[in-house]
Amino acid sequence: MNRVKYVFFYLLETILRFLPLPQKTGLIKIGHPNKNSPVLVTGNYHLTVLKVLRALKGQNVFLLVANSRGINVWCAAAGGHFTFHDVISALKLSNIESLVDHREVILPQLAACGIEAKVIHQRTGWNVKWGPVHIKDFLAYLEIGQQKSIDMSIVRFPMQDRLEMSIAWASWMSAVFFFVLWIFKREAAVPAIFVVWLLTLFVFSAFPVYLPLLRPGVKKRLIFMVSFLFLALAGLGIFSLLTSHFTAHFLLFWGIISFITVLLLGGDIAGSTPFLISEFREEKGLQIEVDSKKCRGDGICMNACPLDCFILDKQKQLVIFERPEKCICCGACVVQCQFDALSYVDYKGHRVPPDFIRRHKVGFSGKWKPRY
Repeated sequence: MNRVKYVFFYLLETILRFLPLPQKTGLIKIGHPNKNSPVLVTGNYHLTVLKVLRALKGQNVFLLVANSRGINVWCAAAGGHFTFHDVISALKLSNIESLVDHREVILPQLAACGIEAKVIHQRTGWNVKWGPVHIKDFLAYLEIGQQKSIDMSIVRFPMQDRLEMSIAWASWMSAVFFFVLWIFKREAAVPAIFVVWLLTLFVFSAFPVYLPLLRPGVKKRLIFMVSFLFLALAGLGIFSLLTSHFTAHFLLFWGIISFITVLLLGGDIAGSTPFLISEFREEKGLQIEVDSKKCRGDGICMNACPLDCFILDKQKQLVIFERPEKCICCGACVVQCQFDALSYVDYKGHRVPPDFIRRHKVGFSGKWKPRY
């Protein structure tokens, strides 16, 4: 795909980011792979496939596009839309076993929260390796013998990703504002788009600065929303003074527009980032617990965790949940542990069985009822 076509799809599908955008499933040969070439699996979210093909240009790799229902691998796996069934189906239907001499398949690490590697091995004989979180690290991953550094295992939220998220949010919000204002206050429709985009870009661009305010606590989130609303109103006040539009009606109208925008963004900005638990997820009151009697210290949980929450005590051969404040309850560690040494525990000490989490994925909390 040429650069112009890639940029077109990149921009279009970034705007439509919250919608499923499926790519045809099946086997794609990148370069000239042979019997020893690596086998990589990804979901069939169209933009992801485009990015993978672009990143692996010049390499010799077998790429299996499995059915993730047109959703990115992390959201699809967490929501139960991308499971071991889909990976097994891709392996069998592609007849990949006749094209390579090995039985190792590399899956995106972010899919570990919903795809059970152990089951894939039991049913197919293929060994699952969790690749880097970001496809940009894949070439380096191959160069060092398919081994991940800690940095390759940690999810990041760089400026490019924050801009993509701001474009996705601003696109639908500005469309709604434009439609409503075109009916009731037509002269404000276009300026409203400008206000929405400006606020959204600022909120996501400045994310690292105010991240501490978004750590658990309703009061802190309220401070965040009030702070951005204050900045928006201050900006409106300065603008109105410079343009001689300083009237109560002007400030009230655009203050309401700004308030709605900040309210929509701040209501669940946590769910739009990889570092925080969404406000609409009930797992917020739960925490990971390690059963020292079952743990074998094999480090599978460390390899699956996207936020480096665990450390390994080599003397005791025991994994320690060292950084609980970073945990977003994605469940990857629980799903992948072969010894059921990890589980969720609520504030009263009630344990959620690992098999229950594997069955219901991230949405388990709405179905699990503790016995008080």
